[in-house]
Amino acid sequence: MKNQDLGLLFIRFGLGICLFMHGFAKILHGVGGVKSILAQAGLPEFLAYFAYLGEVVAPLMIAFGIFSRIGSLLVIATSFTILYSFNGLGNLFALTTVGGFKAELLYLYIAISLCLLFTGSGKYAVVKD
Repeated sequence: MKNQDLGLLFIRFGLGICLFMHGFAKILHGVGGVKSILAQAGLPEFLAYFAYLGEVVAPLMIAFGIFSRIGSLLVIATSFTILYSFNGLGNLFALTTVGGFKAELLYLYIAISLCLLFTGSGKYAVVKD
């Protein structure tokens, strides 16, 4: 049995739901924590409001298949911003005590988003791309 479109649907749901949960926390509690992380990294605090775009709007776009490629680009940009501001460029390959990357989740978000960027949303999408 071979069904790439069904596989893409599960990939979209997995990424969209997991990432949306981060955005939902920001809806409930605001972006104050993000502002302080950005300020410590030397980035402007107003960028924190883009977390709503990258962690609420983009995951919904991806999960429902509404311009999934654009949503994927937003997730990639958000993930790289988090990598830079939270982990620092010197810690890109830092490991946990059990051997995984500290930024493992971000790397998975980037990899899945790149897959969707190149393949599109598949047949089971509201707006096919």
